[in-house]
Amino acid sequence: MKHKTIFLLIFMLASGNWLVAQQAVWWDDPPPPGSAPRDHSIGYGSGFAWQVALGTSDSEDSGFDAIAVSSGGYLVVGKNAYFSGYTVIKNELVLYRLTEEGELLWEKGYSFDDYKYLLDFSVIEKPNSTFFIFGLVAGGTNPDKFVLIDVDSVGDTLSIHSWATSPTSGHQLVLNLTKSTFDDSFFLSHRERVDGAYITKSYNLSYTLDTLAYTVFPPYYHRMEYVPKPFGYIHKGGFYGEMVFYNLINFQGEPIDSFPDPFGQVENYSTRPIQSLRNGNNFFSRKSSHNPDIISMAITNNMGEVLYGGPSYFSEEEVWWYDRVSAHIPLREFSDGSICLPFQFYLDVYDNEPIGLVKLNSQGQLLGDTAISRIEGQMHLAKVLEGGDGRPIIFGTGENGPFGGTITGDDIFIAKIESWNPVGVPAIETTDTQTLRVYPNPFSSSVTFEHRLPNGEGLLSIYSITGSTIFTGKLSGAQTPFDLSYLPQGAYIYTIITGGHPVYQGVVVKQ
Repeated sequence: MKHKTIFLLIFMLASGNWLVAQQAVWWDDPPPPGSAPRDHSIGYGSGFAWQVALGTSDSEDSGFDAIAVSSGGYLVVGKNAYFSGYTVIKNELVLYRLTEEGELLWEKGYSFDDYKYLLDFSVIEKPNSTFFIFGLVAGGTNPDKFVLIDVDSVGDTLSIHSWATSPTSGHQLVLNLTKSTFDDSFFLSHRERVDGAYITKSYNLSYTLDTLAYTVFPPYYHRMEYVPKPFGYIHKGGFYGEMVFYNLINFQGEPIDSFPDPFGQVENYSTRPIQSLRNGNNFFSRKSSHNPDIISMAITNNMGEVLYGGPSYFSEEEVWWYDRVSAHIPLREFSDGSICLPFQFYLDVYDNEPIGLVKLNSQGQLLGDTAISRIEGQMHLAKVLEGGDGRPIIFGTGENGPFGGTITGDDIFIAKIESWNPVGVPAIETTDTQTLRVYPNPFSSSVTFEHRLPNGEGLLSIYSITGSTIFTGKLSGAQTPFDLSYLPQGAYIYTIITGGHPVYQGVVVKQ
């Protein structure tokens, strides 16, 4: 099918809708089916280092979440849905543990008696190489309930914690499970529609399940859009006139400050939820309703100041086109500091929705892009991972997959792309993506800045929320503690400058 790959490249280049068609991957005929009741099938070629299909011949299979495991390889969380005609009989939660090469190490299935539906499951790895899995079970004679499953390194259940949803919430729920980027904890949250209003509840938990903070978000907005920060959260707020504001709130849900949407008015724009980068900055992107559609992006600090990008950042020649808003596919920040912005677009020639991956450096500059398509069936992308060798892993649910099924034959797919770094792209500036750890945060007396700055030196400045300079000091060595016990309680902004350029900006909280 090489002619199909060439055609896709010509389509992309001739249309003018992509800046650079650095690479196109064609998802060829599906790999052959296996013979086991639940099977794992692996194939190679067509632009992939490997491609894996997971599912059964008797069920509709969906991919919930996948993570790269610290010891190497991947853990996939999905479900097998069994039907009688068009009626769901049961859903089974499944885990697949894969090697770095996509081979199957083990698989586990979990059933929930008296519940037909499994919704929004996600997974994180704990520091001891075991896992937490969080989701919702529904459709039983008992009330719907949230479940947090603690499993060991081979998927055996250690414990299950559950609690009921609000009686009037129905299924209008959004769940989230994420690891903290600034300390050894994780965040578990769920949004429910109660008495006509959306309420979001978030728990900051230790890995021993101690509650560090419990936050009930005000009903700012109908979608659960927030990122955890050392001082609390940045949460998408409501409209003031034609402008959306983002709110800084502490872990008690109390407002600290706010800033306007970095793109100005939101009319005719479809937004992707705010996401936090490793260096503490925040990534915004959205599709504007032009023809062709344009993806605009901005990177801001925690006070909403645009550091890179902005609404007029790209010229008319620098447009990325797509027909569907992929608002719920999270970006992936790679270990080299680059950013992968995934989305899906509509390819009318084959009447399907291919996957698009746009690669940016840490300042939002375009490095390249990749298109991934199939001749038959949709591929619904759920997540992009980073492989152990730095190449992207795509994960989601494929329609009309190799195993078939009772209705449309959906199966779980996960695949590693053969080539990611296009030839001749500019090198990534790494100074603003170096690792920084600020701890403890919140602090009571002293705070330590652990960093990897060029030459090991930098200038630290701390400001009040109103912008007054509170403290300046020199960072020397990999770890520099500062005694700030004299500061009043509250939130403070810090910046770190090296080589005459700011490389970090964030917030510390004195408690």
